[in-house]
Amino acid sequence: MALEIVDAHPTENGLAVTFVTDGGLVPLEGSAEELSRLPEVMQQVAVLAPLNETEKMWIEDVRVGDAVVKLGLRPGGGALVRVTRRSRQ
Repeated sequence: MALEIVDAHPTENGLAVTFVTDGGLVPLEGSAEELSRLPEVMQQVAVLAPLNETEKMWIEDVRVGDAVVKLGLRPGGGALVRVTRRSRQ
């Protein structure tokens, strides 16, 4: 799983963090509480990934501002990450 922080700074609404993923740069902005959930779930994925040989499965969705970060497992011991934006209505 590639999800590395390349920039972080405080904002009026919390924190702005830019991650680099397998798909490129992904900016996220949310509260400190929202962003603090990401490393917890990433740790779970890191522990479970080597045990998973055959299934693709999503472990948890972490909401950060207007985004949802899905973290999961891929067959062969890899990890998955997908960031999608929630539509504003």
